Amino acid sequence: MMADIAGLKKNALNWLSRRDYSEAQLSQKLRQKGALPEQLAEVISWCKAQQYLDESRFLSMLVRSRARQGYGYNYLLQQCRAQNIRPEQLNACIAALNIDWWALATEAYQKKYGDSPIADYKEKTKRMAFLQRRGFSSEQIKAVFTELTNQPKRTG
Repeated sequence: MMADIAGLKKNALNWLSRRDYSEAQLSQKLRQKGALPEQLAEVISWCKAQQYLDESRFLSMLVRSRARQGYGYNYLLQQCRAQNIRPEQLNACIAALNIDWWALATEAYQKKYGDSPIADYKEKTKRMAFLQRRGFSSEQIKAVFTELTNQPKRTG
């Protein structure tokens, strides 16, 4: 099934009018519609020229969204690799957005566990693994647990 350029542009515009896509995501969607490599290149460059496809806009949306959801840098790095976005692009975006990963790690922990006490070592490793899966570094995770042990105990 061969698609025509006008139809592919229309599809691309339809998708991009709803949300931002990375170039890799849009290329994949166009390939599913039957775009040949040369058609794909033409449609992608047209979308970029019209500023419908903007990798930096997509990236800042992705970073803000994942940070709001409580994900760390390493998680984002993995997502960017999947989208063919270079780590330098990610780092520049993060610098521009001024994200505090240490505070995010604490927030993610608080949201999940609140003030519930850690019963034993097994529970502590389970909670640390949660933060690690969320993409926080071992230094950030250690800082969260150091902060927890240094907090004054609440008496009610």
